[in-house]
Amino acid sequence: MCDTSRPMAISPEKRKQILKDIRQLVLMAAVILTGRSVLADWYVVPTGSMKPTILEGDRVFVWKSAYQIRLPFSKVRLMKTGVPRRGDVVVVRNPDGGSVPFVKRLIGLPGDVVELRNEALLVNGKPQKVEFLPPRTLEDGEIEILGTEGLDGRTHPIRILPEKPALRNFGPITVPEGEVFLMGDNRDESRDARFFGTRPVIDLLGRAVGVMWSWNPAFTQGPRLSRFGRAFITSADKAKP
Repeated sequence: MCDTSRPMAISPEKRKQILKDIRQLVLMAAVILTGRSVLADWYVVPTGSMKPTILEGDRVFVWKSAYQIRLPFSKVRLMKTGVPRRGDVVVVRNPDGGSVPFVKRLIGLPGDVVELRNEALLVNGKPQKVEFLPPRTLEDGEIEILGTEGLDGRTHPIRILPEKPALRNFGPITVPEGEVFLMGDNRDESRDARFFGTRPVIDLLGRAVGVMWSWNPAFTQGPRLSRFGRAFITSADKAKP
């Protein structure tokens, strides 16, 4: 009769192979995490401050090495790799000290004078061209106006909610050296530089370039397949109701 009370012994060769597999998995995980820390990553967007460009539940792809290379898993900058441009969609360290970063559009560079007058954006005293679509009524009865705004020859959509109390006049403010002015495309529902001020360039965690994938905030409604693997829209007429 066989004695089954003893645990099965692992041969030295098998133990050696298991340890080798574990080391390979740890190394692979370290490489992936380091790459996400330094080169590229994705972020879940929890709010609608960038509508209609980015929706709640979008996972945006971010080049973390777009402006600088940092020591992995730290705030220490090793080298500068690029220069931010007006119109970039950027991920910035949370200005309130929280763990969730903000995603905003870069409006003003160091030395720029930024002003908002009745929703109209002025940079260095020059009004930025914007073309609005006809107003539309949303399901909840709110009036929404979408527009296409130009900034340094690059266009992006903006969203206006004319019946909502909002900060529609601001500045003029001169952006300090080494800092940037950020705003949300959803102009009347965005907590941005109008409220928390300009941010240091070193706090930019990367440049967002598109939506990797998206899941409806109402979880049971599932993924939004039409938003998978798409670049950010550049005009209001491409925004879906």
